[in-house]
Amino acid sequence: MSSFTESESQTNVAATATNKDLHHEKNAHETRTGTEGTAKRNIVRKNHKGGGGNVGKANGKSIDDGSTYKDPAALDAEDPNFDSEEDTGKEYVRAGSFERHQYHPETRTSVTQAPMTLTNFKRKLEAIFEELFQSDDILETQKSISEIYCPQYAYELVKRAISMALDRGDKEREIVSRFISESYPDLLSTNTIGKGFERLFELADELEKDVPAAKEYIATFVARCVVDEVLPPAFLSDIVVCDLGGEIVERAKRMLSREHGHALLARGWGPGDGRPVEDLKVAVDLIMQEFLLSGDKVEADRCIHELNSAYFHHEIIKRGVTISLEKTEDERESMKELFFYLFSNETVSQAQFVQGFNRLFSVVNDLSLDIPNAIVYITAFKERALAYGILPPDYIPKFENEL
Repeated sequence: MSSFTESESQTNVAATATNKDLHHEKNAHETRTGTEGTAKRNIVRKNHKGGGGNVGKANGKSIDDGSTYKDPAALDAEDPNFDSEEDTGKEYVRAGSFERHQYHPETRTSVTQAPMTLTNFKRKLEAIFEELFQSDDILETQKSISEIYCPQYAYELVKRAISMALDRGDKEREIVSRFISESYPDLLSTNTIGKGFERLFELADELEKDVPAAKEYIATFVARCVVDEVLPPAFLSDIVVCDLGGEIVERAKRMLSREHGHALLARGWGPGDGRPVEDLKVAVDLIMQEFLLSGDKVEADRCIHELNSAYFHHEIIKRGVTISLEKTEDERESMKELFFYLFSNETVSQAQFVQGFNRLFSVVNDLSLDIPNAIVYITAFKERALAYGILPPDYIPKFENEL
């Protein structure tokens, strides 16, 4: 059994057992399942330290260009925290709930053994990701990256892909999220993905100068990685990550903790990501249901903005009213106030409200089969919209004469 100093014992209790003891006491010393997630999600960083080499400053913090980066998975066998699991070939740091996956068995090399410089690697990646944005072919992208095999700079795959997608559209951001998810664990390990985000956190202020929504997008990428189980929830409570990420990490936490947050984030880049209309309807349903539970107009407005689907806002009106038909009078009043809020903030246009109400009146007979008072409630929504100026004063709903 290895001996430890007092400080090591406090920060790494699980490392005080032998390999054999640990196998018999997994529940006490090793969090691979449970509230923190599945085995493949549980990793934690220990004793984060920056390297030497080319060091710069960002917001008062030292950063490096990656030229001295060493895969944190490559632990020293003499380190008391090292514990080899012969049956899996994986190694674990017994300092918490992070499981360290290796990028590739040959990653135990320094950057001096890299086949190219970091600058050249970046240039090659830019060309590869430009091709990905054109072709949407993730398999071909993975093959191209394998051909320039440079594990010493593996974190740059995540950093470069996301930074290139920031000033593009939903389609490109979605394809990058899928690339990260589908490249795990064969091409990208959990610690590699985490390192890539750390580099993005360090550069976020600079990125924001060119892309005002950069921090919001990065937060969405982080939250999406947690939903896709390529980063563990514990990543967002890591001291180093919180220090570097600040408001980005807090925003990601809020995204994940909101009602139906995981379902929304699963396809969180809006209709521009290529999702079918049926998926959009599900997303709208979730937003409206969450609003009725929370009553938070600001959050609902933000979620609608994130859909980035102005041409589809009529569905928000239709679904909002339809969902509230079976609710209480107070909840219907709350929905009416939300409509006024969305109209006042110019989130939903008058034209979309008109289209939404027209769609409601076109199906009111069907709705009345299940909800006898449907016509009464829908008419009340219409009258309130007229009073608020949401609908034009001469509005006559489609099919109203047939009712």
